[in-house]
Amino acid sequence: MSENKSENDPGADGTKFLILLMVISLLAGGLVLVVKSDYRVKDNLLSNLEYYPHIKQEKGTD
Repeated sequence: MSENKSENDPGADGTKFLILLMVISLLAGGLVLVVKSDYRVKDNLLSNLEYYPHIKQEKGTD
């Protein structure tokens, strides 16, 4: 009577894979934010000014 859960639930492997993929994606995204200075709030606001000219930027952001 000691059956594996994955034998009872055929979607368990897919669920584990998706959770692992999400965790790896979050870690990779966090690493990019720490390492790449291009992804800072100030730089993003400045680069988006031409796309959203009606949005006013506050002084001292970052």
